[in-house]
Amino acid sequence: MISTETIRILYVDDDPDDFFLVSTLLKRITETTYELEGATSLEEAITKLNQNFDVFLVDYRLGKDTGLELIREIKSIRKHAPVIMLTGMSTGDIDREALTLGASDYLVKGEFDAYILDRTLRYAIRDAQLIESLASAAVKFRSIFELASDPFLLMDDEGEIIEANPAFLKKFGMKAYDPDSIESFFFKDLLIEESSRQELDDLFFKDQEIYDMEALMTVDHGHTINSLVSIVKQDVSIFQVLIKDLSAIKAKEEEELNLKKFSSTGRIARLLAHEVKNPLTTILLSADQLHMELPESVLAESGDLIDVIRRNCDRINHLVTQLLDSTRFTELDAKSHSINTLLDEALEHVKDRIDFKGINIQKQYQTDICDVKVDGEKVKIALVNLIVNAIEAIPEKTGKLLLKTSIKGNQCRIEIKDNGEGIPKENLERLFEPFFTSKATGSGLGLTNTQNIILSHGGSIRVKSDVGKGTSFLITFNLPG
Repeated sequence: MISTETIRILYVDDDPDDFFLVSTLLKRITETTYELEGATSLEEAITKLNQNFDVFLVDYRLGKDTGLELIREIKSIRKHAPVIMLTGMSTGDIDREALTLGASDYLVKGEFDAYILDRTLRYAIRDAQLIESLASAAVKFRSIFELASDPFLLMDDEGEIIEANPAFLKKFGMKAYDPDSIESFFFKDLLIEESSRQELDDLFFKDQEIYDMEALMTVDHGHTINSLVSIVKQDVSIFQVLIKDLSAIKAKEEEELNLKKFSSTGRIARLLAHEVKNPLTTILLSADQLHMELPESVLAESGDLIDVIRRNCDRINHLVTQLLDSTRFTELDAKSHSINTLLDEALEHVKDRIDFKGINIQKQYQTDICDVKVDGEKVKIALVNLIVNAIEAIPEKTGKLLLKTSIKGNQCRIEIKDNGEGIPKENLERLFEPFFTSKATGSGLGLTNTQNIILSHGGSIRVKSDVGKGTSFLITFNLPG
């Protein structure tokens, strides 16, 4: 730190007369107190560099050495120390070399007075402090830039990416930005929706900034993420871009919403069962009573109407029971199972259907995957339901079904992905609703029951689908603690 009361100067010059002259000029300055110490050679000056000097005055001629060598020594010890070169005459080459080495300024002997010397010293100290402060800020910024967990990049005023941090490269892939490539890469190319691209164009055109713009972005391997993008101006032609991946947050919100919907559906199912089963019992008892009390002639004339009443009551009762079973958290016989094995056993259950349609099965199992504690039979039912749905959506002969297992954090993940017809967006939100189905036949309770099994294990199930491209179900189970 530079003293606020006294400024200490190391003056290096082999001419004692010049030392006396500078000392005399400094004594004339009343607004600032200067303390001058001298050194007459490069070797003597080097022994004093570790002392607490605020500024260095260095003569160009130091016997057999030059002041340029001393500047190098000073800068190797104190990178931002203010150094002023003194020369016998103004020579452009010497001046430029001194400034290149880090000298703050230069003075020509005999051409400066006390006022100029004072001003040069104070400006050199001020500039050195400013440069040191900027360098410190740059180090902090670089540290934040490099270590930030969120993708962070710099782009110019045309949207070309000029620098990206490791988090960006990890999420978007090395191909997204290669600083050594001669090809330009633009941030706009990562934005999927035209509205987001237009907003970026408006930023450049109107010279504005963007805060918390929700955007769909393309990441590595062609995947997409929901993101929150903020773009602020760093200087005239450079913009900072911070990208927050909302996919995990959105997934968590979706899981919580599914759980709430499931719980709400369960409450409705229990209420419905109570309100429906009691009248059903009364109707059945009444039908039985009618069958016993009506004369044979009346029964003969009415045909099988009473049997129709009985059959439909049984059907309603069965549907209500199915609804209850599919929306009630089930009791589990949890044991340690390999997810890879459970998937293989579920596949074996539907092998005939797979062979009939000529479906190509692709397995991407993590071989060292941990076992999970689940009810194996129930989880197999859930997996069979999902695989059957995929098989029914897949075209014959060209169908592909991907089964993938992996570990991420403390979760075991299963992905079941097909290249079928996909699910329309309006149907996705209703997919797990009881009795909702797009099939001509089917109760619409298969996926509800599947969701019930997975949620009963404390797991989660999410679905992504593109019409005409296929559907992907992602199931997660927590690993044993």
